[in-house]
Amino acid sequence: MKRIRLAIAALTLTCAVGATTLLARRAAAEHFEIALRAQVGQQLVEAAADTTPPIGGVNPRPVLRLKANDPVRITWKLKSNFPHGTMKAVTIHFFVVREKEVGQKPVPDPSGPAGVLDNRFTMDFNPKSASSGALTITLPGAGNYLVRVQSEDTHDDHDHEHFSAVDVVVP
Repeated sequence: MKRIRLAIAALTLTCAVGATTLLARRAAAEHFEIALRAQVGQQLVEAAADTTPPIGGVNPRPVLRLKANDPVRITWKLKSNFPHGTMKAVTIHFFVVREKEVGQKPVPDPSGPAGVLDNRFTMDFNPKSASSGALTITLPGAGNYLVRVQSEDTHDDHDHEHFSAVDVVVP
């Protein structure tokens, strides 16, 4: 009888921990769903949403390796998952920037000398609304590049920003 009670107590504790974890994950669900894809020929890398802080996020970035002068097709989509109304004046910032090493955490300033492409716009995001973009670019020579799309101006209301990023290596 004592074994049965212990087994039931252990099962109850396991269920409680599982439910708490599930609720915590649901409560921490991200405000944006982000997909970023970079493709050259048949080679494709994809990245999903990450958050800052911490600097550079928590997920390792996928790496696309290509040859000099290969055109890279980049597409992204950022969709609101925020169910509590409209997120006002969110800036969407898409950029390509040179980086010293693949996977580096501090993001180089895209408006500085490392910048290759820098584009941003501001919009309101209703629940389930989305924005997307696509381009083909030939990178300006050998080196490591960071391709990134990110939200800006949501940190004050949500304590973090959202982004998706990939690294591109041109030997």
